Amino acid sequence: MVNQLKRARTRRSSRRYTSKERRREGSAAELSYWEATRSPYASLMLVFPLLIVYEVGCVALGSAEHPSLRTGADIWLRGLLSYFGFDSAWLLPSSVVCILIGWQILAGRRRRSEPTILLAMILESVVLAVALVGASRLVDLAGNYLESSSTRLLAVDNSVDPRVTAATTFLGFLGAGVYEEFLFRLLLVPSLFQGLRLVRMPYFVASAVAVATSGLFFSLAHHAGIPGEPFTWFAFVFRWFAGLAFAWIFVIRGFGIAVGTHTTYDVLVGWLGWHF
Repeated sequence: MVNQLKRARTRRSSRRYTSKERRREGSAAELSYWEATRSPYASLMLVFPLLIVYEVGCVALGSAEHPSLRTGADIWLRGLLSYFGFDSAWLLPSSVVCILIGWQILAGRRRRSEPTILLAMILESVVLAVALVGASRLVDLAGNYLESSSTRLLAVDNSVDPRVTAATTFLGFLGAGVYEEFLFRLLLVPSLFQGLRLVRMPYFVASAVAVATSGLFFSLAHHAGIPGEPFTWFAFVFRWFAGLAFAWIFVIRGFGIAVGTHTTYDVLVGWLGWHF
């Protein structure tokens, strides 16, 4: 009798285990592209190569002797780390990687690692970047109509040091795509959102305010520092619009797609000089 009870418990346990495994495998199989690409792991797949190319390129081209070769957000973040006594050149990129890995672990999200996921993320980033180029053209036309100015509002600033070659300019756009999104989206948007939720602001309102504030700081940052972009209201407003676009891409599609879109846009407009 005792043995029969043990065998019954074993069969029930085996059925429960099999059922759990089946549900887990089914859930992994059902994980869609849209869900998979929002995960920190997918973001890391896209961001890590850009990060390595930028950092290795900066070291190879002598950024230690010429700090101006690094992008603005990179310099600000390194300055903040240095203020607290952390001067390692590789601490900042390591922090980006560790935050994404830690986020993946804490979130406990499933992941897919097929190469097609990365290729599809790159394609999606290109499509969104091209759409943003089109939007910038529409705003340019409106700006030129309202104000006799030929300033391209979302053009990337090409007034760089004469020492800077096409290769270093390209690296700068990679760095801007990674570190501006890291600072203004990955760090700032969740921090603002959580702070607003602590004071019991409704979920959607907190999201909208966090996104709008992130876009505002993103726009202001382009006019800060030495040399900063000359301030015009049209440039400021459209930079804010660009910041809103990147922030909503981050919220809806994830950090990796936001970095991919930002980097592709900068390369298309600033490096290739491509416009509609």
